[in-house]
Amino acid sequence: MEFERILKELTGRAGANGAIMLAKDGEVVACHTDRAGLDIDLIGAHHGVILDIIRDASARSDFKDIKSVSITTDTNRLAISTLKDGYYIVLSMDKALPIGRALYESDRAAKMLEEEMG
Repeated sequence: MEFERILKELTGRAGANGAIMLAKDGEVVACHTDRAGLDIDLIGAHHGVILDIIRDASARSDFKDIKSVSITTDTNRLAISTLKDGYYIVLSMDKALPIGRALYESDRAAKMLEEEMG
């Protein structure tokens, strides 16, 4: 599937551990991970809830459409990027890696994924 190839390339270019594409309802469309034991499905679904909260807050303010969000924990970073029709991607990476590159690569992958979606 083309989605999986794009996510694999995204993971490699960003130096990440894995990436996942999900539908608005949290249903997994495609995923790729380079790290054994990484539960990318669970990470993606739970952080979709956070994305929904941010979208809701954004809709009630002067902000326009949310394109990406980054979350940093004590050991990891996530780059969450929106796609058309409520779809989104989550990129999981080590905290030491630069988030700017992850967001750039996620944006690049988002354009390819949306093109593939039709």
